[in-house]
Amino acid sequence: MKAGRWVFEPHDFLRYLHTVERVPRGQAHLPMRGAFTFGAQDWEYLRKKFRARRLRWNRWIAVGRAGRYRVFVLRSSIGAPAAVTALEEAIALGAHDFISFGACGSLVDGLRIGSAVLPTHAFADEGTSKHYASNAWFRPSSTLVRSLRSSARRSELPLVDGGVWTTDAPYRESRERARSLARRGVVGVEMEASAMYAVARHRGARIASLFVVSDELGGEEWNAGFRHPAFLRGKQRALRVVIDALRRELP
Repeated sequence: MKAGRWVFEPHDFLRYLHTVERVPRGQAHLPMRGAFTFGAQDWEYLRKKFRARRLRWNRWIAVGRAGRYRVFVLRSSIGAPAAVTALEEAIALGAHDFISFGACGSLVDGLRIGSAVLPTHAFADEGTSKHYASNAWFRPSSTLVRSLRSSARRSELPLVDGGVWTTDAPYRESRERARSLARRGVVGVEMEASAMYAVARHRGARIASLFVVSDELGGEEWNAGFRHPAFLRGKQRALRVVIDALRRELP
């Protein structure tokens, strides 16, 4: 076999599953659509709602149903490298449409803990996306963004549209950088979106995100709300939007 440019690629991961881990080919396959999560509780909530069964070879992937559609629920560790690895492998397993759900910090006044953010673009301040494209800015699937917006409207969940800042270093988020990005329409900060958008575009897949504000960074001091009732309520409302979107036809 002629050596390619890359040492190994996602199809090599599939071959490894079949030949080394002895995963039957029928189990090494995912539905076209699903949810991509980072928190164990969020993953378990969606798994139960979709009555999804875990895959035998990966405890953080489950397959169930959303209405008349088969769906997967996948959990990744936080950070762009982990998320991109999981995304690459999911695409290789047959997935095409992803709704990513997680938390973000707010960068602007008035965007409070528990608010829902629908990213329309992401600034790449992480080290993963550059291996797929040289862009500084990446966008999610406009089709899936519209689908989430429609589901939020049906659920009467207010959304804040805007950009997100994707960083590898949460303890090095400078006030100067935050203010500069806020002037360019960035409202939140998180750790995966730009890299995931880059990979989805590179692989011909589709992805959009829905975030709930967990902490506020736009004031003089950091205001953490990871256990705040408003954050927990916001997550529940936003998760229902994810469920609704996955139950409906995606153009």
